[in-house]
Amino acid sequence: MMHRLQTRRALSSAALLLAFGIAGCGGDPAVTPPPQQDPTTMFWQLTLDVHAATMSTVAPYDTLRITATPRTISGSAITDLPAPTYQSMDLDRALVDSSGLVHVVGAGDQIVVVASLEVDNILHADTLFLNVTEEASPPTLTTFTIHPAAGDSAKTGAGISAFLAPRALDANGDMISDVAVYFASSDPTTATIDRASGSVSGGHPGTVTLYATTTTYGVTKTDTLPFQIGYPVFLQLYVVPQVTSGGQTIGTYTPNKVTVGAGALIFFLNTTAPATDITFDDPTNVGADVRDCSPDFPPACESGNIGLFGPDPSDETGLSGVRIRAFPVPGTYNYHSTLFGSTGTIIVADEHTH
Repeated sequence: MMHRLQTRRALSSAALLLAFGIAGCGGDPAVTPPPQQDPTTMFWQLTLDVHAATMSTVAPYDTLRITATPRTISGSAITDLPAPTYQSMDLDRALVDSSGLVHVVGAGDQIVVVASLEVDNILHADTLFLNVTEEASPPTLTTFTIHPAAGDSAKTGAGISAFLAPRALDANGDMISDVAVYFASSDPTTATIDRASGSVSGGHPGTVTLYATTTTYGVTKTDTLPFQIGYPVFLQLYVVPQVTSGGQTIGTYTPNKVTVGAGALIFFLNTTAPATDITFDDPTNVGADVRDCSPDFPPACESGNIGLFGPDPSDETGLSGVRIRAFPVPGTYNYHSTLFGSTGTIIVADEHTH
């Protein structure tokens, strides 16, 4: 009896599985794929028309209308999205309504107003920085420039910071103080610039266009500056210990091949390796750091080849492991250690040929 019951159950299970199998032969119900959006029309950024402004708590300089525009990756405006949200991050000094009308009520610098918009879980924002004074009769912005007084100062080395010094002048040529400025770079891979301070940091050699704009007491002006990023003009090169296959610890150079700009200063540092020399194939144009040479800093006063130097625990100044050389003349400078046979190369680029 039990055997018949088990058989019936097995047949029922098989029939059930077969029924599901037959039903499955027709395939799963069709799933409608989500609509594909053209990437060129997607909400990519939100941009304000004013990024830096100087205002006064005295009317009519106490109000400013700002507009945030959603844009595609190419910068085209998108017109069918909800309105952005505006928010003051310092309600004691600045208020903003839902239409983007800013009203300042207290003096201060770097007051932040944020515009934001979220669409389909994609959030973008942009920021306005305000400097607010209590000027009742503020000067009229007539001239605004970020061009340096000396043309060659619109340049810095890769890895080195420089600062733009904007000049905002009134009709009499007098400097206007406390002016908020917005900075941008045409190519952040070559050079970045802090949007509020104007600090430029070079990434790699090349030329970029730097932009600056200000709205000062209702007057908006913009300036652009071609800016060259050269090769590094300050560099640290290390002598590091390395154990050979024979068990000997020697001094090697890292990096052992570098490119710098003409006039570069290279700091040769040996704080851990055995005393090591740096002997150039041609030391003729390997100079001293004449700007910092003094009796208190003898490493800057030497030129040419570098004799054995390295860490000296008895030297409290730490200068025993430091040597400095200047490279004012473009060319290739090969060097080696006469003691260990380690080699290296310094290339001083002639940037005027590019």
